[in-house]
Amino acid sequence: MSLRGVTIKEGGIGSNVSSDSREFGLVAGAVASGELQHGKVLTFRRLADAEALGITDEYDKKNDVRLSRHVKEFYRLAGDGKKLHVVLVAPTTLPAAMVTAAKMLVVESGGMISDIAFAFNPGSEYQDQIVDGINSDVKTAIPALQTFAEWADEMDMPLHVILEGRGISDTLSALADLRALKNSGNALSAHKVSLVVGQDWIYAETLSEKGKKFADVGSFLGVVASQNWNRNPGEVETQNLSNASRGIWLVGGLSNHKKYSEIYESLASLDEKAYIFPIRYQGLSGYWWNDGHCCAPVVLDASGKINQHAIYYSHTMDMCKRALRAAFLPEVKKPVDLEGGKLPQATVDYYNAVGNAAFERLAASGLISDGYTFTDPDSDLLVEKVLRLQFAVIPTGCINEIVGTINLKSN
Repeated sequence: MSLRGVTIKEGGIGSNVSSDSREFGLVAGAVASGELQHGKVLTFRRLADAEALGITDEYDKKNDVRLSRHVKEFYRLAGDGKKLHVVLVAPTTLPAAMVTAAKMLVVESGGMISDIAFAFNPGSEYQDQIVDGINSDVKTAIPALQTFAEWADEMDMPLHVILEGRGISDTLSALADLRALKNSGNALSAHKVSLVVGQDWIYAETLSEKGKKFADVGSFLGVVASQNWNRNPGEVETQNLSNASRGIWLVGGLSNHKKYSEIYESLASLDEKAYIFPIRYQGLSGYWWNDGHCCAPVVLDASGKINQHAIYYSHTMDMCKRALRAAFLPEVKKPVDLEGGKLPQATVDYYNAVGNAAFERLAASGLISDGYTFTDPDSDLLVEKVLRLQFAVIPTGCINEIVGTINLKSN
């Protein structure tokens, strides 16, 4: 018996389906110092956490690296609270060789990293070699990082890679088409890799000759972290890179250290070739990323399937995999009644409902347009013991251009 009359207790709260649980990663060449040791995973939630360990402007200047720059830009654009996992490698480490450190990073994060940036800060003795208009070590890294992303997917830790495209050629017409790459003579679709070749030109102008060829991957990663995963990093309404009061991104440029005004006429071609760089819009003040391209062709097959040729499609695929895996894991090892060795229709409907419920939650949050689950009733659960499912997801669309007509009329 209670003397309280009415008792209301707080109910339990399940997993949060509305918040953003993504975490982010950065692999960067840097000089070891104090707490900043090579191969050690550092995790931050705000810029102050990084500064407390010595990641400051002074550290960057002393060691001729851009570690603090990338972390500062990440938190300037993403805001405090986002979890950023960082691992440092020796400055002599080439991007393709950063994979070992990256694997450790994603495993230690518990597989929560959705996007990982690779910052290439070579030592003073390094000389940029250009192949097809791109730094040769950056170009070599593209297939290696695609393989790394495929490994992460196989380990149930799907993610997207953002690569610093430092030191591109001054002859922009010579740049390779990232939508038509080849690896060992074979066509390469690096749909999990985005190449950033843009920089804050005024900031770059303060750096050494080597530093002037850097690309602002921290700025791109910060924009990605600041918005829902199905949105375009170049979204005009929300993703202006410039901050006039702080003198940030007042002049955009490329990683050949050419100003936006110097290379303006070549930008349409670079966009078609899937490079990521800053652009301006007539009538607006500031700079925006041009898009969220991937190093892959644009494919629409005869059955209506599209490939992951943009980062927001890559994210959609990855996050749907994560949601579906979480939905179906509780079904593993459960007993299932069969009829004539096959799944009865009621059971097929049940599994379809499990998958569709995950899609419905994502659609209700505006992250996808729709999704469908198809359960194979002939799945062998007696010998093979494999439930076979197919999924189809319809992503949200994106307006890259608005085209209209206008006329003068007499009435």
